[in-house]
Amino acid sequence: MRVIFLGGMGDMGKRAVSELCSFPEIDHVTVVGRSREKYEKFLEQVHNGSDKLRFELVDLNRAENLSLLFKDYDLVASTAGPFYKYERMLAAAAMEAGVDYVSICDDFDAAEQVFELDAAVREKGLCVLTGVGWTPGLSSLLARAAADSLDTVEKINVAWAGNTEDAVGLAVILHSLHIFCGSVPSFLDGSLKMVPAGSGKERIRFPEPIGELNVYNVGHPEPVTMHRYFPGIAEVTLKGGINEDLLNKLAILASKLGLSRNKKVRDLVAAFFQKTLRYWRRAAGSAPEVSGIRVDVKGTSAGAPCRLSYSAVGPMDVLTGVPMAIAIREMARGNIDKKGVLAPEASGLFDPQIFFNELRDRDVEVIIEKAVDVLGSTSAADACIAHN
Repeated sequence: MRVIFLGGMGDMGKRAVSELCSFPEIDHVTVVGRSREKYEKFLEQVHNGSDKLRFELVDLNRAENLSLLFKDYDLVASTAGPFYKYERMLAAAAMEAGVDYVSICDDFDAAEQVFELDAAVREKGLCVLTGVGWTPGLSSLLARAAADSLDTVEKINVAWAGNTEDAVGLAVILHSLHIFCGSVPSFLDGSLKMVPAGSGKERIRFPEPIGELNVYNVGHPEPVTMHRYFPGIAEVTLKGGINEDLLNKLAILASKLGLSRNKKVRDLVAAFFQKTLRYWRRAAGSAPEVSGIRVDVKGTSAGAPCRLSYSAVGPMDVLTGVPMAIAIREMARGNIDKKGVLAPEASGLFDPQIFFNELRDRDVEVIIEKAVDVLGSTSAADACIAHN
């Protein structure tokens, strides 16, 4: 497989590109960027398969006909954010070029826009796989694994904890301001509803070393994609929080002051936070230096109410880049035969265990907890440190 990769030199893309270069199924990876000097530095960081790397000098903000650039490849991969700005444009260009597309898109509005292309993508016999990163992505695979272990699924509640040390790029900060702005989706009582961003504060327990952390309603794709793939589901929620709660409160304050709604103002605010982030982190005090994901799935098993909790912690680049790279490898192996616009939780698309095994090889364990409701009382049972 020949891959052209956008955003491959960013915080999340670096890991995915490095992983791809280590796979024999990948012939070469062309990294698209605005700086050859940055690429030369990146090249030194890729220890396995650097001979597979190529470079294409392109500025996404000025590119006029990306489909011409994409047509000589088998797959377009993107970690280029913010996704509310680039996702639909890149997916549409890949479709026009007749090439499959994979991204780690984590903006709900961008995911909605890409799903509008579904009919056209199917007609061309292509696969557009949106949101195969950490959240969505790993969260989606955890939900699928849990759902496949139950007879019925009623609720899926996703929560994430983010380490700012892992991602300091401008795109990540713009994303953080975006997800805390305005109204965001939640799937409640069997229908999609908009709730205030930053509302619904909840304290969630993640695996150590994170522990308990405040999370809030934020704008991620899971509520707008998951209900498509779990018939009869009543609820899908997504809450997230930065490990330093002060930064959550700053993002909420920026939204209330209207600093996140106007593009020019938002860009200025993001640039300010990027330059001063280390001072805000110092003011917030110490925080866990890993990121985490937790997915609680409620349904029935053998006729009894049951809850499964799947969780994991690790470096954000591993949680994000490894699932993306594995998904592309599965496509290169010819293991994906579905067409159209898809989210990674789609039934029969992936075997989650493949991803869990690969993460375990990189020191990230998936933890499973099971609680069965017996005569109205819930008791914990079957805690294990891997999905076997």
